[in-house]
Amino acid sequence: MSCALLKLWGLPSYIDSVELLISELVTNALRHGEGPAVGVRICADADYLHVFVRDGSPRTPVPRPLDDDSEDGRGLHLVAAVVDRLDISDDGMTVHCALALPERAA
Repeated sequence: MSCALLKLWGLPSYIDSVELLISELVTNALRHGEGPAVGVRICADADYLHVFVRDGSPRTPVPRPLDDDSEDGRGLHLVAAVVDRLDISDDGMTVHCALALPERAA
């Protein structure tokens, strides 16, 4: 779904990044969240491509310390390395990522 949407918006170069973000954030929401459902929203404005993942859990996501020997625990670090902005809502239920878009010709 995100592939088609990004192609429609003329942003195919963002497909890999958005798929990575959705994969990591939804996996985290399913593994660590306590909410009954997980929702994903993608939108864009003039400056950013936004990805929102909401799990309905008040448990705020916290990056774990990096451990070279661990097979997991790198998701939020990976997300932070890819995006230009990373925010967590005050209620802890939504993670918001933003990727800067190139300036558009006026």
